[in-house]
Amino acid sequence: MSSNVAATAKRLEELFAGFGTSERDDGARAWGEELVRTVVTLYGEGLERLLSIAHTELGDRADELFARLCDDKLVEGLLCLHGLHPLPIEERIEAAMESVLPYIKSHRGNMDLSRIEGDVVYLRLEGSCDGCPGSTATLKESVERAIIERVPEIREVRAEESTLRVLSPV
Repeated sequence: MSSNVAATAKRLEELFAGFGTSERDDGARAWGEELVRTVVTLYGEGLERLLSIAHTELGDRADELFARLCDDKLVEGLLCLHGLHPLPIEERIEAAMESVLPYIKSHRGNMDLSRIEGDVVYLRLEGSCDGCPGSTATLKESVERAIIERVPEIREVRAEESTLRVLSPV
């Protein structure tokens, strides 16, 4: 991400954060939030039209263009923000999980996507990861980071409790 884009994104985050803590008049805050929503909606509709035109003009080659657009994290984030990402969220989560699977397997573990509830992903940890005290740290440090970087709509990754319990011999 260029420094100009990064600086702009950081400034936007600061401005949005200020809305929630500001002592400003509620009417001004509501007006500002509506202004932002309206601008974002307008840009989203413009982006959707742009993609539609590209799809119409490029035909079969449109998939290649969309893949290249999604390789750019800023563009991919905009597509996600406006619900225009060409790949379903499950596929993007699976791709992120695949990127860290060699690390998980190096610890004799495995993981599967269990479900998605809102902006939270639930994973089933298997092998030595299930019940391991370090699995939470691994989940947060590597798996969650990979998923959130690839799927900005997701805010948290949680391990689902295993329903399988190993019984000790009597």
